[in-house]
Amino acid sequence: MVDYVKTEGKTVASKTAYADLDLTFKAHPITGDVTIRKDSDAIRRSVSNIIQTNKYERPFKPNFGGSVRDMLFELDTDSKVKRMKRALTEQIENFEPRVTGVEVVLGEVVENRIPITVFYKIINGLKAQQLDFTIRRVR
Repeated sequence: MVDYVKTEGKTVASKTAYADLDLTFKAHPITGDVTIRKDSDAIRRSVSNIIQTNKYERPFKPNFGGSVRDMLFELDTDSKVKRMKRALTEQIENFEPRVTGVEVVLGEVVENRIPITVFYKIINGLKAQQLDFTIRRVR
């Protein structure tokens, strides 16, 4: 990801790097610091966390999260699936300002599992990104 900045009549390329802490909190083997996720990997982790988090799961952020696991048994009609797609798209757009053009595709619920595909474009990124995963109910 490169931004072009004009300074004193010259156009200079500057790299915009996105970085987040790795939520596994593993130590870096050389420095001993917490490892960092960068660029598209950081955004991919953030989008995944938004979708997999249930509402009221985060302290002081009751509206954060897609609540897919809460609605897994309720996705039996087309209107509920459309509502879930719209809710997930809104959550990603609201809580991840580094992405645009979010599109969510929900697969069919089979044996308490639902495949989810999220398409998005990183701001100042070169190409569209895709995130695939499956949510399953264990209880």
